[in-house]
Amino acid sequence: MTRSSTTPIRTPDTDPADAPPADQVAGPVSSVPLRPGQGRIRVTRVGRRSHVTGNLATNPLKLWVPRRPGPASWIYATTFGGGLVAGDNVQLDLDLENDTTAVLTTQASTKVFRSLKDRGCSQQLQAHVGPGATLVIAPDPLVCFRGAIYQQHNRVHLADDATLVHIDWLTSGRMARGECWHFGRLRTRLEVIRSDRMLLLDSLDLVPRQSKLDNPLRMGHHHCLATVVLFGETLGKAIESIRESVTSDQPREDGCLEAVSPREEGLVWRLVGPNSETVGRRLRQRLAFLADHLQETPWERKW
Repeated sequence: MTRSSTTPIRTPDTDPADAPPADQVAGPVSSVPLRPGQGRIRVTRVGRRSHVTGNLATNPLKLWVPRRPGPASWIYATTFGGGLVAGDNVQLDLDLENDTTAVLTTQASTKVFRSLKDRGCSQQLQAHVGPGATLVIAPDPLVCFRGAIYQQHNRVHLADDATLVHIDWLTSGRMARGECWHFGRLRTRLEVIRSDRMLLLDSLDLVPRQSKLDNPLRMGHHHCLATVVLFGETLGKAIESIRESVTSDQPREDGCLEAVSPREEGLVWRLVGPNSETVGRRLRQRLAFLADHLQETPWERKW
């Protein structure tokens, strides 16, 4: 049995001009029926703010759209039951209209429970970022339990002058319970496309039983891995700052290792560290520029 939910839009009280038109408030983004675990979000610019004007999701996916002080729309994606179980297939379609700004995040770490008989779970994101729009994807880290099988596929279509900040990070498992790279398999794939041209195709495939990730010559004492992707002309100074700081700050006493790969119009930054707290601090440090872009601190009340 599936259940769909539509999240009401809460608009600012200070300026009626910023309120979305009545025919756009909380409307479904499509009349096509949703499959279990599917969601659709539409973000529209109204006045000086971005508003979620379409929000629809079915179990196990749940989408929260709280009111925030800044001009960006914040979308929290979560699942009923506190995590993903075998057979869950979550798919989110995200549409950012012209000159909008949206942050796609989570309330806590995404937990992937043990798979049954090699039956895993998956998450997919299909995002279209319109002209002048900015999309920030900043989830909490992924935690795969012992025996978990997980697959993730994100595809982001950018307009010519759109901006993307994409954070993807994971831990070795529940370290407090002695689970260190004990999940079954983890596969991720990110595609960034601008005007039908592939800017980036980045994939990761981890099978701990075959590769022995806890080997000192592989992950060793590092239990958290993060990849940050930046694209857009508006991020030019931030991209150059990260590139310069990463190449000049090695090594660091906190145990993190970093590397950058300059791309046309962007940058791929990878880092590993001993735990999610250490990697999280480094992310906040390097991505401090987001406070100016969003006109609020994205890490507040989170990390």
